[in-house]
Amino acid sequence: MHKRKYKSGLILLLIALPLCWWACDKPNPPSGCTDITASNYENWAIIDDSSCVYPEAGALIFQDEFNGSSLDNSKWVHDIGTGEWGWGNGELQYYRPENTIVSNGTAKITAEIGTNGLDYTSSKIKTDGKFTFRYGKVQARIKTVEGQGFWPAFWMLPSGGSWPCDGEIDIMEHWGNNGSTNETTGAAHLGLCPYSSSSHAYKSFHQEISSGSYADDFHVYEVRWMPNHITWYVDNIKVFEVTPDMYPSSYEWPFNSNQWYLILNLAITNSGPNSYTEFPSQIEIDWVRVYNYG
Repeated sequence: MHKRKYKSGLILLLIALPLCWWACDKPNPPSGCTDITASNYENWAIIDDSSCVYPEAGALIFQDEFNGSSLDNSKWVHDIGTGEWGWGNGELQYYRPENTIVSNGTAKITAEIGTNGLDYTSSKIKTDGKFTFRYGKVQARIKTVEGQGFWPAFWMLPSGGSWPCDGEIDIMEHWGNNGSTNETTGAAHLGLCPYSSSSHAYKSFHQEISSGSYADDFHVYEVRWMPNHITWYVDNIKVFEVTPDMYPSSYEWPFNSNQWYLILNLAITNSGPNSYTEFPSQIEIDWVRVYNYG
């Protein structure tokens, strides 16, 4: 009788031991689900703790895969001309539709030496009046350019807004030089209107590529934009974020208001190209996509 009890207890113990080991000795994940090494890693997380609070990606609300033979004028319009004082930055290019073409599944924006009194020509396309939104996951897959004076950008402005009080979100900017385009940047601008250098603030980042140039191949540039929070990603790697408390309290956070549109352009900086800069040169856009948050 006692032997049977002993044998039954031994069997139960042998069954229970693995369960206890699994339950008791299972390593706890690192706190913070934005830590890529954590077992609870979630790259959409916006709170870096074990709660893993994050917005769900919702519906695809805008896309252009550039699979046609011309720019889709139901989605894009052109800015034309030089703008006031070179679009506000003393830029040297004249924007015109002829410098955007669509072929072989991509859109190309080309900077060229100008004719008929124009120093340089290029293109700037935007969705203003065609597609506007607020909040979402915004992406473009772009192959950029090398050369002193080139300034390609993928960015957003509020429709009908004033600058800088209504804000600006720069998803990707590159500054060409004599060497490789090995650094990408982005920023969020705000301030008071009318503009003055003393009433404007921005936060930005500079992300270097591990080897080569951003112009060697396509890369995905992205922001994930939600109330009181904007994060930047390059090739699905989080590189930067901003929140209202990172800015002076005297400025209103403008990124929870208005409807915003997308912009893609290739500018020529005020300092211009040099003898090593090659013309024509182009940026190439494989696709643009915007998802809302469910």
